[in-house]
Amino acid sequence: MESQSGNPAGRPLGAVGEKAELWNQLGEFIVTQGAQRAMEVLAEMENEEFLKNYMTMLEYFKPKQARNVHASDSNSPVIVQIHGNI
Repeated sequence: MESQSGNPAGRPLGAVGEKAELWNQLGEFIVTQGAQRAMEVLAEMENEEFLKNYMTMLEYFKPKQARNVHASDSNSPVIVQIHGNI
């Protein structure tokens, strides 16, 4: 026995809803016009203001990496293990 959708007359398979389409359009703007404008604005900033804003934006562009400090002596070397799910 084949199951039936809760809305058999609903959106066709593969069709994009209105909210999803708006979200896609926003993403397109961010990576094209928005990015170009951001670069232009950043280029006009003084060094200190530029670095502050650049570093803030960078947090959203690339994931933060944990900063770790390891100390050892010659009798006990440091062993670093990297795991995929940190």
